[in-house]
Amino acid sequence: MEPENEIMSAYTIVFDHLVNLGPGDSATTRKLVERLCQDLSSGPRVADFGCGVGASALVLAQCLPTARVLALDSHAPFIARLKAAASVRGLEERISAVVGDMADPPPLDGVKGEFDLIWSESAIYSIGRANAFAWWRPLLNPNGWLVFSDIVWQHEPAARSDMASTFWVREYPDITTAAGVVDELAAAGFNTIDPVLSTRKAWSNYYEPLRERLRLLKKCEDNSQALISLIAELEREIDVYDCAGDDVTLYFFLARQDYIPE
Repeated sequence: MEPENEIMSAYTIVFDHLVNLGPGDSATTRKLVERLCQDLSSGPRVADFGCGVGASALVLAQCLPTARVLALDSHAPFIARLKAAASVRGLEERISAVVGDMADPPPLDGVKGEFDLIWSESAIYSIGRANAFAWWRPLLNPNGWLVFSDIVWQHEPAARSDMASTFWVREYPDITTAAGVVDELAAAGFNTIDPVLSTRKAWSNYYEPLRERLRLLKKCEDNSQALISLIAELEREIDVYDCAGDDVTLYFFLARQDYIPE
């Protein structure tokens, strides 16, 4: 098996059957979607970029019963799980779950872009905020919303632990404060409302099932080297969460284009 395929296979094994592939809380997702309902059209076009197995895409479709949702992820096994979950819930006609690139998303119902809402939870880091803002802004309707969650520093540099600083600067070089993200959005042509702090439950929803999954996998004797390395990497991240979890937090950012009608 090619090295890249071995890595992707390892990710599939680790996250097989897990619901949250990153920090998240469906209750927070639901509250934010309901908050935006009145600002969306009667038949909104919605995109969920980096959807994973579809935790947020399913909430979006359920909270917006007239919406068409493009759920996009680069990992085919995750999309397969989302399709199955959408079918069980009777949402397969309204969720278009596809394998694709967040940098160049496919059309929805034959139309490129023109989204009323672009949503992305715990995924924007993978392409970088600056890239995401540049690529996604043209896909929004003039009054469309961009909503994403991102990990940010909770403390100023002097108050951060060495453990958290070393880990997060290496793993996420673009990490900044919530105010820093708001400034980046403004520079990219977005107006924002106050960011929304996620609950600590968002972290435990991710790390506790993952911790148990890693414990079970370590008992296996035939793990590939790629899987062994991934387990060790994820265990280091959990150690940082256990010892220095308060140094970072998760915010949702809600923004609209800085649009001036002609």
